[in-house]
Amino acid sequence: MRALYRAGRRETPRLRRGFWRLSSGSGRRPGLFELYLGAVLLLIASLGYKLVAGGLLALAILATGIWVGRAHVKKINITLFLALLYIADATVTAFLVSAGEGILRTFQFILVASGLIGLFCYSWTLDQAQIERAVRWIALLCAAIFVHVVIYHLVTGRLTVWKYLEDTKMVFSLAVFLCFALKDQISRYVPFPVAMAILFVLVWASAERKALLLFFAAAAASNFSLKTKAAVGASGAALLGLVTITGIDNGFVAQQVQEVSTSYESVSDRFFMTVENIGDQSDIVREYVNRNASRLFEENPWVGLGATGYWAWAHEMFGPEDGRGMNVHGEVHRVPVEGGILGIAIAFAYLFGMSWRTAHFAYLRRARTGASLEHAPFLLFLYVVCYAYSEALDTTLLVIVGVCGVVAARLPAPTSRDFVWRRARRAPRPPRRAL
Repeated sequence: MRALYRAGRRETPRLRRGFWRLSSGSGRRPGLFELYLGAVLLLIASLGYKLVAGGLLALAILATGIWVGRAHVKKINITLFLALLYIADATVTAFLVSAGEGILRTFQFILVASGLIGLFCYSWTLDQAQIERAVRWIALLCAAIFVHVVIYHLVTGRLTVWKYLEDTKMVFSLAVFLCFALKDQISRYVPFPVAMAILFVLVWASAERKALLLFFAAAAASNFSLKTKAAVGASGAALLGLVTITGIDNGFVAQQVQEVSTSYESVSDRFFMTVENIGDQSDIVREYVNRNASRLFEENPWVGLGATGYWAWAHEMFGPEDGRGMNVHGEVHRVPVEGGILGIAIAFAYLFGMSWRTAHFAYLRRARTGASLEHAPFLLFLYVVCYAYSEALDTTLLVIVGVCGVVAARLPAPTSRDFVWRRARRAPRPPRRAL
């Protein structure tokens, strides 16, 4: 017993040193890496819990990376420029609404853009081990927030629809992205089908449809075999169908399916004026908002109303307390009404640039190995698309759009030689890793 007790005591410093190596890299005192990693973690927590002061501080710290990594400023390329242009169109054009709103949104653009550029420049000073440690810490933070959200809702008696803790919906989609991006690492400790099944149930219970959509998109884009992808899709669809038919969830899934499949295209505008508490009925009020946005785009086709233009119009038309004054949700609806044809062109350029860079890195490079982390940039792009499709524009979405641009800009640039080589000679497929 004494020998075991002494051995246990001798192991404690080793564990501590191991943890310290995880956090500082080489046993040294915390330095710039820890500072910027802490800023990234603070930014994620602030965006999740809507902590404005924390987000401002985190972006300000990241902005100093422009000076620390100033030797790499010249590496800013068209991919990052497109992301910044997209953010500028979604913020600075608020001058079309009012001078005050334009000044406020321009400050928002400067803060977000400087933080992203600082992150881009500083990232070039990191080695592979530091990047992997940063990803692990981000995953740990995401898991902690996820667990907090679930526990909070279960304790308060909410078995489904987990959106009442500071509206931390971002964490569900982020968890899906990190789970598939770190598939190879997770498989070392837990059979990945088990982890995937648990995540699927939690995402379903959260009622976050964009996270569920991302789950299936990430499964299709990950490094699974074709048979595994087909099995995942069939199993998920069968499970949802079984729950819908049996109603073991008190009809929750059936209600979600009905809301998604219900069409209001043939309903007149008078119908929306008669709905009581329309602000609490998400699908109905969004249909009405999207109708208004479409009409306003037709009236202002070239540059739109400007950033926050629909929000200002809706508040003036219905008042801030009326549910019909809700802001337009989904970039597919917001960009036309607030950005016009110019904004649509910028959005298409952004989507093409991000998808081409990330898809090339994941699927078309000669040196690819098929590892899950190689698919992470493309999974991040899918995260942006799924999140932006149905969410209202805010700082969280701007940061996600920008981070995707930073990651895509850091990838090796595709060349015409790679494309010609790909066409002329089919590369041998890397061996499939066992699920």
